[in-house]
Order: sequence, then C-alpha cells, then structure tokens
Amino acid sequence: MAEHYFEVEPGIELHYRDEGSGRPLIFIPGWTFSIDVFEKQIAYFSTRYRVIAVDPRNHGKSTISVNRNTYDVQGADLGKLIDHLDLKNVVLAGWSFGGLTLWSYVEQFGTQNISAAVTIDVSPRTLSSDSDEWVAGTLEDLIAVHNHSLDSAEHYRQFIDSFAENLLFDHAITAEEKSRFTAPSLRIPHQIADALYVDGWLTDKKAAAKTIDETVPSLTFTSSARADAATPYIQKEFPNSDVHSFGNHLLFWEYADRFNEILDQFLNKHQLSDTVLQKS
Repeated sequence: MAEHYFEVEPGIELHYRDEGSGRPLIFIPGWTFSIDVFEKQIAYFSTRYRVIAVDPRNHGKSTISVNRNTYDVQGADLGKLIDHLDLKNVVLAGWSFGGLTLWSYVEQFGTQNISAAVTIDVSPRTLSSDSDEWVAGTLEDLIAVHNHSLDSAEHYRQFIDSFAENLLFDHAITAEEKSRFTAPSLRIPHQIADALYVDGWLTDKKAAAKTIDETVPSLTFTSSARADAATPYIQKEFPNSDVHSFGNHLLFWEYADRFNEILDQFLNKHQLSDTVLQKS
C-alpha cells in the first residue's frame, strides 16, 4: 500500500494513497469519512490508472486543523497536492461533501487540468429556497443538527451512529462495517465536524457545476432515495452529465461492481483510458 503525506501548509499534512500508473484518477471522501471507503475503487482502477485517494485535512490520517475548516480551503489544498505531484489531465471523483471539494477546486483553478468530473450523491446546493432545486433538507434541519447533534462529543457520536445505520447501505450494517466506517469520523472533534457540516450546507457550488457541465465530461451518481428529486434537476441544470441512481449513500461500496463498471464505461466512452502518463 503506497501511503504518503504532503505538507499543504506549515503544520498541516494531507494523507493520501497513490497506486498504479496512467491517467490520474483522484477520489475525495465526504464529511468526516476517510479514503478507506474507496478501497474497492483503488483495487479495481489502479490496474490501469494512477489512482490517488486523498484524506482532506481533519479526515482519515490527515492532520487535525482547528482553523480554516471550509470546503474552499479543501479545494485549495487539493490544488496544491495536484501541483506537488505534477498531475496532468486528472479525473476528479468526489463523494458526498467531497463533491464540494471538487467544485471548490474548479472555482479556484478552472477545468483546464481536468479530463472529467464524477460526483457521488451530492447536490451543488444543499439548501435552496427554490422548490425545484435538489436539496438535502431545510434550514430548520440544519439548525436542529447544529444545536442538538453536533453540540457535544456524545451527541456527535450518536449522530454518526445513526447516520451509519440508516443512510450508508441498503442492507443492515454489520458491526464490523459500522466500526470501520465510523472510526475516522469519531477521531474528529465535534466542533470541527460541526464547522464543516454547516459550511457544507450553506455553500453554493452550482456555478462550478455548470462550468464542469459545459467544459468536460461529467458523471453523476445518486442514491435511490434521492433519485426522484435529483434526476430531473440534473437533467435540467446539467444536461451533459450522465446520471445513474441506485443504492444508498455509500453505493460505491455496497454495489462496487456496478459502480466500477459504470465509471469504467464512462472513462472508456470519453477515451480517458488511452492516455498513459507515467509517474514522475
């Protein structure tokens, strides 16, 4: 396992895995989760691509950062890592709020160095007053979580447990799966988790998502529960994106074969598997 660290700013290191060779395929996990969720994608795609999975600051094995906990900072961090590794023509894949990191990168650096973008079960606007938007909930939902679920370490643990039990899989989560996927989240102080949660809900990345739709191939996955709201919204606002809906929030783990096949076909369709760029 090729694990590495990169100092993105003094005292802050990003942990990442770097496997295989070829066109860079970068995976970004969502709120409080680690790159462990992408284990099945790393194993599958690293035979033909240079697969890089990065833990954003505070996530996984990266440094806990008490300041600058926003998705715009995560986007800037991603840009620094891409520059550090001298990556060209990358494919970016962001799951959940990792999609916000992806869109933040595009806001700051454009799409000139991106070959394609993949977002997994995330809307560019978590909140909106427009009833036609695909959103995650209401402002009242956000306030309730902020005030009652992320206000203490114990409430945060309960929130993460409930999230894992109800939103990750179609099947009943096993004890091993629950421990595996919640441990990285529980490493993060609840105050930092709260800051990232609020920032994610209040951010607006629709313009960046439109830029992607108009300039590079894009692929969107949504969970089955969100398909009724997400699919017509995506088809209207981002008509050039391919859309696939199945599973629950961690669909690429539970249905890894299906997810990997769809992503593989997408990359082949856009001839993104033909360019082999060796590691420098």
